[in-house]
Amino acid sequence: MIEEIVVAMAIGGGLGNSWVCALLSLGCSIEGKRSGIAFVGGRFLGLLILGAAIAGLGLIANLKPTYFLIVFGAFSIVLGVYALHQTLRKPSHDHKHRRPLLFRGRAQQAECKREVMANGGEPCEELDSPPKTASFFALGVFRGATPCLKVAILAPLLISVDFGLAMIMVLAYAAVSTVYPVIGLLSGNLLRQTRKYAIHVRVAAAVLIIALGIFFIINAFGGQGH
Repeated sequence: MIEEIVVAMAIGGGLGNSWVCALLSLGCSIEGKRSGIAFVGGRFLGLLILGAAIAGLGLIANLKPTYFLIVFGAFSIVLGVYALHQTLRKPSHDHKHRRPLLFRGRAQQAECKREVMANGGEPCEELDSPPKTASFFALGVFRGATPCLKVAILAPLLISVDFGLAMIMVLAYAAVSTVYPVIGLLSGNLLRQTRKYAIHVRVAAAVLIIALGIFFIINAFGGQGH
């Protein structure tokens, strides 16, 4: 039992394409602390769902990474475009809507930046709205449930043991592999507190998410299965 768990942790700790999850987590956390946490939590849940499906049903032979990658890539692009639009949208003439920091006067920008730092780096705009947080959570679930090379290595072990032990292995694998997204989350939290270049960082994060979405789609059609 201990040997199987250690193997699962070793596989989860392998770098592989974990850098992609770290970058995605970074981009999500720059959009807001709750968004970043939602992505990491969603990814963890997605890994558990995928692991349970493999252990309980032996579905690894029928899981086609291509379709997961295309859907995940498209979802990432949509969220990235939405985040970019929210950052760069034109000032609203409706007094009920607050203007983005990019389009505020210097006095308003200075006041908002002071609020940002007083609030632990959280921006004045309501970036962590429930719909956005839910969207990034769904993105994380999709990412976690997408079959990858490390899961393909782990799958034969999951199928060869009883379901209870398999789920313990999945938990160990998911916990260790979450280290990389957490690093991205913490990095995003730090970058989000940048005073002078706050808007530029948000734009870069949105572009990063879009670029990664394109990367996944190209990867899917390239047949690499990440």
